[in-house]
Amino acid sequence: MVKHSISPTHALLGLLMTGERHGYELKRTVDAEFAPYWRIDFAQLYRSLAKLTRAGWVKPRLQRGEGGPKRKVYSITARGRQAFEAWIAEAAKSRDEFFVKVHLAGECGLSVAHLVEPQRQALEDARAKHSHAQRAAQDAGKAGRLVVSHAALHETEASLAALDLYQAIAPQKRRATSPASHPLVIAGSDDPLLARLAQLVHTSTNPVGSIGGLLAPPQRQADIAGVHLLDADTGEYNIPFVRHLLPEDDLVLVNLAFRENGLIIARGNPKNIRGVRDLTRRNIRFVNRARGTGTRLLLYSKLKKAHIDPRTLNDWGHSVATHDAVAAAVATGNAEVGPGLRATAVAWNLDFIPLGEERYDLVIPRAEFESPRLQTILSALHTQDFRRAAETLAGYDLARSGKVIARVK
Repeated sequence: MVKHSISPTHALLGLLMTGERHGYELKRTVDAEFAPYWRIDFAQLYRSLAKLTRAGWVKPRLQRGEGGPKRKVYSITARGRQAFEAWIAEAAKSRDEFFVKVHLAGECGLSVAHLVEPQRQALEDARAKHSHAQRAAQDAGKAGRLVVSHAALHETEASLAALDLYQAIAPQKRRATSPASHPLVIAGSDDPLLARLAQLVHTSTNPVGSIGGLLAPPQRQADIAGVHLLDADTGEYNIPFVRHLLPEDDLVLVNLAFRENGLIIARGNPKNIRGVRDLTRRNIRFVNRARGTGTRLLLYSKLKKAHIDPRTLNDWGHSVATHDAVAAAVATGNAEVGPGLRATAVAWNLDFIPLGEERYDLVIPRAEFESPRLQTILSALHTQDFRRAAETLAGYDLARSGKVIARVK
């Protein structure tokens, strides 16, 4: 019996990102290009395609075969593209899923650089475990155990070598030469308005969470950090974290926008969720944002104020990387609720419970802030195109957008 190493639905969307295909072509591609990390039989393939069709993520059409009966050809829809990109951004659940994502992201021109370090840590832990097992088997004189542990250890080491290869050849690798010759890179909290800004100025964003974003410029992995970190003790956004995490840096905080954050829930609220206290109910399936994200920190603060230990919630440890990934989990029935933006809930036709308005800032090294190339981004914050983009997103306030919030030394 074939072992299905990953859930095939999102991976099939990735194959359709480059053009329409019929079922046999999809099966042939999986067999030829993804083994041993992904295998699929025809029964699972067509069940998955039927599921994707019902979800509105793919669209079939009939095509006359060469000298034979008509067959279905599948193409991805706009909703399917959105679901695939949200899945690519999520942390990989296994080694197999990680390498499938690397393959698909490369074909589609997307980055999985944010997945590499978590995967490296998992592999390092696995290597230590297999190394210990090999030594124990050797000491015990157990030949069968020794063979298995030896094979597992070398498979893990091969995967680590593949990560090194990816970082050596990936276009998102760390830049060491003339920064003026490269487009600006913004790392930090996932935000749809920031993504629109990046499109306007032809730059890129990397959703690694607010904490990851703050640490990226000093490590020369980004030029600007996008953050929304609430300090529960002072009620202040961002500045306390900047002072604590980057005490040696000279930084300027510029406001992107204020935005509504809260709980994303299913349309019609079938579970009758009214606030954070309902998250303690045993019949509520929860999906969280990753550690280091401002959205997770905001929810943590709200739960503590309600005298709820977040760690007691069902699935508190079940986390995803982006707001779209939370919405996708709720929309597909894999969770009833998760933290996220009003804009994301509206975009996915889901309901929303507000928890508060938060300040989203761009944290910029002073030398970069004073450079000519940053003026493109600062000027774009005041354009009509940017304002119109914000008007298409629910829950945003641009009253202080583009204004310097603080200068921190």
